[in-house]
Amino acid sequence: MVTIVLPTKNEEESIGKTIDEIRSVTKESMLVVDGHSKDRTVEIAKKRGVPVIYDHGLGKGEALRTAFTHAKDDVVFLDVDGTYPINLLPEFIDALKTHDVVVGERTKFLHKSLPRIFLVSDAVSRGIFRILFGKRIDNLSGMRGITKNAIKKMSLKSNGFTIESEMAVKTAVYNMSLKKIPITYDMRKGSSKFNPLTDGTKIFFFLMFSFFYYKLHSLMNFFGFVKN
Repeated sequence: MVTIVLPTKNEEESIGKTIDEIRSVTKESMLVVDGHSKDRTVEIAKKRGVPVIYDHGLGKGEALRTAFTHAKDDVVFLDVDGTYPINLLPEFIDALKTHDVVVGERTKFLHKSLPRIFLVSDAVSRGIFRILFGKRIDNLSGMRGITKNAIKKMSLKSNGFTIESEMAVKTAVYNMSLKKIPITYDMRKGSSKFNPLTDGTKIFFFLMFSFFYYKLHSLMNFFGFVKN
């Protein structure tokens, strides 16, 4: 069984359509984790019979960690702003039968969904990740699948937009089995909560910190200072 997790905050423009489209491609259960929306997001989700839980308003990472704790099954999550291809959800669900982690690797940006400067910074982020951790993973993609066992092993800590990068780092460091599914990225509905300057900077420093942390841990383990 798989739970489709939908993190939301003021997504009334797209939450209803997202739920309807998900139901058209899979019978798996859904769970909305809401960041105390001030619009009709929760009302629309409940009217469609989707259970809603609430996070503490600390950010996307905290919302996902709240949902992971609540869900009893493997999880596929995606943003509900219309950017991700819901029709590919069955592929993500099926891939979780044989892989720890499934990542939607954004290979095509539709309708100028990312301005040129964001495309450059996105490519830089992926390049930095590959250099630091030796694997090509889309560390910013917001469409992913993860098994319950992998969630437990990762012991995620991020509160904000570093959550996807933390998942990517731990997928690489722990050598988890990974399936990458090429996806498109479309124009979002509603306003973005991602601040390219502040959140982008946080992601960069998170990647650098993680690299040195795990490199130091590896050296300490090599010299016998860490017990396995």
